[in-house]
Amino acid sequence: MLVLGNYRLTNPRRLVRAVVILALSFAISILGITGSFAGSAPGGTLEFVTVQSGDSLWELADKYAPSQDPRDWIARVVMVNALETVELTPGQQIALP
Repeated sequence: MLVLGNYRLTNPRRLVRAVVILALSFAISILGITGSFAGSAPGGTLEFVTVQSGDSLWELADKYAPSQDPRDWIARVVMVNALETVELTPGQQIALP
């Protein structure tokens, strides 16, 4: 018999089972969250463009996703390209969802 604080474990398998269930639940929830971002592009396809002088993510949002909320679209572009800033450099290649 194992004693943890004021609790006695009469069946250690129950603790192991509970920990495994919690770990699986956590993993499934994380996969569900990341999967929702992966499905943000129709069919999972990306369009690659070369940034021109004067381009901004706001202008690209108007051009490539006029029916979407530009803030959401820009957030996806930043995530897909792992951008550290929203400033673009001419000649830079970026993927658009």
